[in-house]
Amino acid sequence: MERKSRRQPKKRISSNVVRRKGTLIKPLSILFLMIALCVGAYWNINDTSSSKQVADEKMTQIEGGKASGKNMDYTDASKDLQEAVDTWLKSQGAAITVVDTAKREEERRATHGKIFWTTNRVQVIPKETFSRSSLEKELAMSGDKAVLYNVGKTTLNGTEVTEYDIALFDMLDKEQLYLVVEKLYVTAPGTSAGIIDKIKAVIAGSKSEIVKKNSEDKTDNGNSPQTHPNNIKGRLAIVIDDCGSRTDVIHTLNALSIPLTYAVMPYKPYTTLSANLGYAAGRQIFVHMPMQPLNVPSSETVYIGTNMSDTKIKTTVNELLDQVPHAIGMNNHQGSGATADSRVMKDVMGVMKQRGLIYLDSRTNSASIGAQTAASMGVATGRNSLFLDNDADVESVKKRIRQAGHIAVNNGSCIVIGHCRPNTAEAIAEMIDELHGEGVDIVFASELMQ
Repeated sequence: MERKSRRQPKKRISSNVVRRKGTLIKPLSILFLMIALCVGAYWNINDTSSSKQVADEKMTQIEGGKASGKNMDYTDASKDLQEAVDTWLKSQGAAITVVDTAKREEERRATHGKIFWTTNRVQVIPKETFSRSSLEKELAMSGDKAVLYNVGKTTLNGTEVTEYDIALFDMLDKEQLYLVVEKLYVTAPGTSAGIIDKIKAVIAGSKSEIVKKNSEDKTDNGNSPQTHPNNIKGRLAIVIDDCGSRTDVIHTLNALSIPLTYAVMPYKPYTTLSANLGYAAGRQIFVHMPMQPLNVPSSETVYIGTNMSDTKIKTTVNELLDQVPHAIGMNNHQGSGATADSRVMKDVMGVMKQRGLIYLDSRTNSASIGAQTAASMGVATGRNSLFLDNDADVESVKKRIRQAGHIAVNNGSCIVIGHCRPNTAEAIAEMIDELHGEGVDIVFASELMQ
């Protein structure tokens, strides 16, 4: 007998099940999307971090020029710095376009030879607002072989472009040498790439590629000419203490059209760079000599202490002086204890006289005998009359500068001390015209020391 096949009845899928599946699809899709985004972000962060590490490594490996007979060739060093800067820019997410690369040469006077290097011009569209301080921090990893030499701004059809000139620094034939090897033309984030044609037009008319500094040429191309009052009634010297921990304020001060004296701290992150930048801009350089304060610990690791032997004091003074290039003198950092100690100050002034340097007494202690000791030993000296920025806001600093001007007019001259701070630089800049209007001529500290 033939069996009838029975069809299995189709199972009816519950509409609730369908709804549950549909309900799960959306959150699962979102979850997978989030995972993909996280993975992408992870790889992007790691890629950025890796690029930054590569840039750092390149920056630390920059070397000097290569001698070839009478010539000195910085071509390879130029390329190394250019690659390091470009790698760093890319690690910051910037879009860069190398506009051109030009070979440069300059006379090497000491040997009657040549100095060779290259300069890149690069358009930069940053991912975020460009940070000058971050660039300076990156360049500092070169150990002062690379410096931010000059910064300038221009506007092209309503688009602001900032030019950052990056230079190789070297001491060649006992002269300072700054070679601009990378010119960055930086726009605001999101700027159209079409601006490059306008930048090229600016570059075509630019002739300022060579910057060479020596003992006979110390004026920064970016500085305004120095100005003086028509009728001089008094002379004022402004010393800027605590240089060496930052460079942004140095660049601001370098742009001012007055003589300034920079007191540079030894053993700080930007000690050498601050002194070099100041010297290249025609500033006078002092060593801001760490000395023992009264009844409190010194803020510095290496300083002149009252418990040191005579030999140790002299050795330490020489060590600290050697930290700061181009120094023509010193003033004391802290030192309310050491400057009141006759033995200590005689030892210090013995070194100053031997090296032909001058001494400014910061007067951190009214009992200081620094200036008296210096004068008795034949070291040119002077005294600080006023600290400008114990109150750090701009208006308070301006009030103190105004007071310093009155002292200069009444006494004929005056030396004052401010600090390497943005507010102090701003206040000085805003007071130049007022001081000149009162007949106050701003001069180097050395001009008021005898």
